[in-house]
Amino acid sequence: MKSRAKPTPSSLAPDTLDLLERVLGARLPAAYRDWLATRNGQTPENRLVSFTQNGRGSSTTLHSLYGVNCERACDDLWHNHASYGEELRPWYLSIGCDDGGNQIVLALKGPHHGKVFFLDHEVPLDAGLHLVAPSFDAFVTGLATG
Repeated sequence: MKSRAKPTPSSLAPDTLDLLERVLGARLPAAYRDWLATRNGQTPENRLVSFTQNGRGSSTTLHSLYGVNCERACDDLWHNHASYGEELRPWYLSIGCDDGGNQIVLALKGPHHGKVFFLDHEVPLDAGLHLVAPSFDAFVTGLATG
């Protein structure tokens, strides 16, 4: 008999978040930790992400924000960290993606700690990061309809 996948938990317990931080070797920014604790990656209704790329305004559509222990691997933070983590580690964590497979990343360490970036997957990391918001709260608040 084939077992069914477990549904994605709608919230996370503190011990699960503590484990995530231990695995990452970094503290999650408080607003992002709260988001996972209460929403576990649920994608917001507004999904238009705006940022500046090469001095010009640009935008993309958020496909999803990753959750922990998701039913579908493509929406799972653990899975995506394993896929993109080597390139991003230890400074950034991929927390979501747009409709084209580009990543939304959160700075976990260094001078950009807590900032959210758009990562263009078609160029090297140092040229592909574009600031979206100074914090996770500002990121979610800045999402627009479109």
